[in-house]
Amino acid sequence: MKVRSESAAELLDFIRGLALFCRISEPSLDLLARVCRLRRVPKGEILFLPSDPGECAYVVRSGSVSIMLNSPDGREMVIDEVRAGEMFGEVELLTRKAYCAGARARTSCELLVIPSDIFLRVIDQEPRLARLVLDFTAQRLHKSTGRQMALAFMNAHARLARTLLALEEEQRDIGYVTVSQDDLAASSGLIRQTVAKALGEWRRNGWLLTGRGRIVVLNRKALEKVETGLLV
Repeated sequence: MKVRSESAAELLDFIRGLALFCRISEPSLDLLARVCRLRRVPKGEILFLPSDPGECAYVVRSGSVSIMLNSPDGREMVIDEVRAGEMFGEVELLTRKAYCAGARARTSCELLVIPSDIFLRVIDQEPRLARLVLDFTAQRLHKSTGRQMALAFMNAHARLARTLLALEEEQRDIGYVTVSQDDLAASSGLIRQTVAKALGEWRRNGWLLTGRGRIVVLNRKALEKVETGLLV
């Protein structure tokens, strides 16, 4: 990772603008601005692995980060995506445990890195922040539970359709989905060959167009029926 040089004043403005920190006291904001650093991370770089000691919490300033697990056969499964303004790694600091999952830069990222001791000190001093972190973590757990239920009970086509539709909704402003088949497989808990076969079938059905790292959804209703089990 490359550490970005940034003045305390610029960092203070960024931290103050985050929903998590906007209500904490000026002394706590000043402490975060003095101690935290921004780091630029290239796409694909591993931030930490499962069982690594929990040393920092992170806030995404730009880009996105995948939270993932690895299967016994070496496959990677994405269990969450963290985007601009969101925090990750805080649970392990609160529980004083090792990271229970890994984190990889899905895109080139800029991250605010908060050392463990500073994060815990600010939490102790700011009861409102503790409640915000609890609410944020609960929302992410709810989202993660939904993803795990999909992986447990949906068939392969339904899981892939669900993942693709969620990405299409997120990227609707650009008119297509930018994602590789490897990333689709990881996000759906599938192998790449299964993803390639399903995309080929849907392309022949006229439901989507595929290109190098891009997918255009042409028939959202058909994919929604696949997701709900009404179409195979």
